[in-house]
Amino acid sequence: MELVLPQFGLFFWSAVIFFLFLWLLSKYAWKPLLAALDAREKRIAEALAAAEKARAEMESLRAQQEKLQMEAAQERERILAQAQKLRDELIENARAEARKQAQAILSAAQQQIQQQRDRLVAEMRAYAVRLSLQIARRILEEHFKDEENARAYAEKLANEIRLN
Repeated sequence: MELVLPQFGLFFWSAVIFFLFLWLLSKYAWKPLLAALDAREKRIAEALAAAEKARAEMESLRAQQEKLQMEAAQERERILAQAQKLRDELIENARAEARKQAQAILSAAQQQIQQQRDRLVAEMRAYAVRLSLQIARRILEEHFKDEENARAYAEKLANEIRLN
């Protein structure tokens, strides 16, 4: 049972060693440990401050990004509207140009038809005159086979011409 019950000498030397160890720790170990803990606490605080600053910057960047996205969307809509307006103008200009060309082609065709009609009318008149002259010549040749009838008719025409 001696091992379980402490003796006074053992208790004394244990207490002396404990206080000596406590004094050595306070003199040489606690100051560096406390300094290390203070430095670590300071680094943690700085890291938290940096994290907060980074979070604020991220929020700022996110707001800027959203603003830029909105501006880009507005710009895209403006460009699309402008492109659609330009497309409509180009289509309308092309239609107007096509109408002008169609009108010019129609006018040229009408003019060509009129010229061909005038030429055909002139040809028909010339043909009618030639045909009339041929018919008249044949009638006159048949009617005036006899020289006496021809002279009588010529005198009659001469007298009528003198009276007029």
